[in-house]
Amino acid sequence: MTKLRIGQIRKAIRENKYLIKSHAKQRMGQREVRDADIISVILNGEIIEQTPRAKPFPKCLIMGFVRENEPLYVSCAFDGKYVHIITVHWFDPEKWIDPWTRRR
Repeated sequence: MTKLRIGQIRKAIRENKYLIKSHAKQRMGQREVRDADIISVILNGEIIEQTPRAKPFPKCLIMGFVRENEPLYVSCAFDGKYVHIITVHWFDPEKWIDPWTRRR
């Protein structure tokens, strides 16, 4: 079980070692999210959920603010070298109690 560390993910992002998967690109278009928004969330946000046993690589959900009072979530996996951007979404009050707590 590998717990992801934000520092390693940020280092990969700063070195341009990331891949935006096709599903993420599709969602970015639908949700008006730019590449720069994703980079900002990863470099300035915080890991709020982890799935260390995810396959093929451990994954996490990073939340950050790119618009005032509107959190953006980036789901990504990390293979030890590259960050794989899986999907992105904005805060939805039907799914989240607050920016850090998912409704169960």
